[in-house]
Amino acid sequence: MNNSMIIQFDNVTKQYDTDRPVLDDVSFELERGKFYTLLGPSGCGKTTILRLIAGFTEATSGDIYFNGKRINDLPANKRRMNTVFQDYALFPHLNVFENVAFGLRIKKMRETDIKAKVKEALQFVNLAGYENREITEMSGGQRQRVAIARAIVNEPEVILLDEPLSALDLKLRTEMQYELRELQRRLGITFIFVTHDQEEALAMSDEIFVINEGKIQQSGTPTDIYDEPINRFVADFIGESNIVHGTMIEDYLVKFTGKQFECVDQGFNPNEPVEIVIRPEDLEITSREKGKLQVQVDSQLFRGVHYELSCYDKDGNEWLVHSTKKAAVGDQIGLYFEPEAIHVMRLGETEEEFDRRLEAYKDGDEE
Repeated sequence: MNNSMIIQFDNVTKQYDTDRPVLDDVSFELERGKFYTLLGPSGCGKTTILRLIAGFTEATSGDIYFNGKRINDLPANKRRMNTVFQDYALFPHLNVFENVAFGLRIKKMRETDIKAKVKEALQFVNLAGYENREITEMSGGQRQRVAIARAIVNEPEVILLDEPLSALDLKLRTEMQYELRELQRRLGITFIFVTHDQEEALAMSDEIFVINEGKIQQSGTPTDIYDEPINRFVADFIGESNIVHGTMIEDYLVKFTGKQFECVDQGFNPNEPVEIVIRPEDLEITSREKGKLQVQVDSQLFRGVHYELSCYDKDGNEWLVHSTKKAAVGDQIGLYFEPEAIHVMRLGETEEEFDRRLEAYKDGDEE
C-alpha cells in the first residue's frame, strides 16, 4: 500500500448466523485526507464497514490495514480514529466542556492542556463560549457539533460518521452538510460518512462507494457515479433515472423504443443487449415533430425549481421529465435529447470491466 493510502480492505467478509454474508469479499483503498461516503439502502453493509474500521466488530475473513499495518486484532481504543454516532452518544449529565474533554481525561492529560485543546476544538465547530452550556439546552445541530468536537479533540487520523444528520430537520441538515464538508477541508483528515441519502452523498463527498447486498456496486466521484452508473441499481439509487432495454448496434449507435440513436458509448459487441439510462433533466420538451421520442403526458407536479412530468410512449415505457416548461395532462409532446445524454450499461458488468471500458473510451476521446 502506498503512503497516500490510510485504510485498505483486502477481501473482507463479515457473516453472522445467516445464509448470506453482510459483507461479501469486499476490497477497497481509501486515501488520506479525503471525504468518503458509504451509500446504500438499509441492511446493505455500509454500517458494518464502519464498525469494522472502528474495531467494534471483527471480520469473518480477510484483512484490514491502517497506515499499511494489519489491524484486525487491534482493539478499538488503540486505533487512531473516532466515531460520531447517529444519536451523538453525548453524556446528558455533563456540560459541553466535560463532554468534549471526556476522552482527554481518560488519557490523564494535564488540566491546562485539556482546557487548551477543548477550547480549540469548540472554536473549530463554531461553539466558542458554549463551554458551560448543558447538553439538554442545546439544539440538534449544536449537539452534533459537540459530538464532532469530542471526536476531533483527540486528534484522530480518521473520523467515522454513522448517519449523524438523519435526526435533523431538512433546513438544518442542509446547513450541517456544508459545515461538515468545510470542517473536513480545514482539518485535512479522512472522513468516512455513512448515509442512505443520495443527495447528501452527492453534495458532500470526494468519493462515493455505492453498496448493495454486501458488495460495492460502484465507487468514484459524485460526477462519475451520477453520469456513468455501472448498473440499474446504481442508476436508480443515485438520482432519478429513465431506464429502458436496448441494443448496441455498433460503436456510437444504439437502438431503443424501436429507433436508432447516436450516442457516445463504445466498446460493446455488435447487437449486444444493453440497458439505456437518460436522466430526467436531460429530456427537453418540444413538439412531437421535433422530438426524438413521442409521448403523452400522464401527470405533472410542480417541484419549485422545475416541473416533474410523467409521460408514456406508445410501447408503454414511462419517461420522467424535469423541465422549466410545463405541459397539460393528456398533451402529445416530443422529447429531445443530445447523444451525450444517453448512457449505455452492459448487462452484468463488473466495476473492473466498466472501469477498463471507460478508460479506453477516455483514451480514445483524447486521441
